[in-house]
Amino acid sequence: MRRDRYYKIYRRLESVKDIPHVAKKYEVDDDILYSILSQKIVRMTKKDFHIVARQSAAMLREWNRGKSLLQIAEERKFSPVLISSFILKENGLSKRDFKQYISQPDIIKNKRLKNEIIDALNADFIYSPSGSDSQRERGISCECRMQEWLDIASISYMTEDDSRKMGREKTPDFLFHDGQILLGKKAYWFESKGSFGSPYQAKSDYNKQLKHYVDLFGPGIVAYWPGFVDDISLSSDIIIVDKTFFEKNK
Repeated sequence: MRRDRYYKIYRRLESVKDIPHVAKKYEVDDDILYSILSQKIVRMTKKDFHIVARQSAAMLREWNRGKSLLQIAEERKFSPVLISSFILKENGLSKRDFKQYISQPDIIKNKRLKNEIIDALNADFIYSPSGSDSQRERGISCECRMQEWLDIASISYMTEDDSRKMGREKTPDFLFHDGQILLGKKAYWFESKGSFGSPYQAKSDYNKQLKHYVDLFGPGIVAYWPGFVDDISLSSDIIIVDKTFFEKNK
């Protein structure tokens, strides 16, 4: 995806409700848009977290006056689940009990609170338990597809778990036993990412993980399965691919 197109999409995506329109306008798959929106929401949540958390007492007063948890969250353009946690903890609910509420809302005896927690969970595709499960399942699915491709290609490797058993702290998803020529370059590892390779995401992944893999093991490949911004360049030692690489190189 071209960088200018990515930023146009990024600016237009504010909530899940925007996805059908943006998908039609820019002819982009929903999974790409969900990933871009997820990254945007996480970035904004990190930026505004403490600002919103300091409003807990005021938000509790609003809730006691009749505003719903979801309404309060939508007015602040913030995670409904996190808003609910701020308000209920301000009201004396323990962290442990809140976790039980969002994992088992049926145990909530207060009818209003039960319905509002369910509404918050349904509206939050990132910070709800089901949202976390979906993200984890997507990551596992992408890793399994990568592993299947490596097996079919008869490339010998160690998984991340194999490497950790050997005492390695920083290790890619798949570390090759021998260097492999892929896309005209020698690679020693493969890292799978179920997210879209935006400039911000790729830079973050590079600083937290990928540059360490290069230092420890040599050149490698990172796969952003939904896609990535075309002109991203992390390092001459890192090749970026998406799901089309695996489709074309069966």
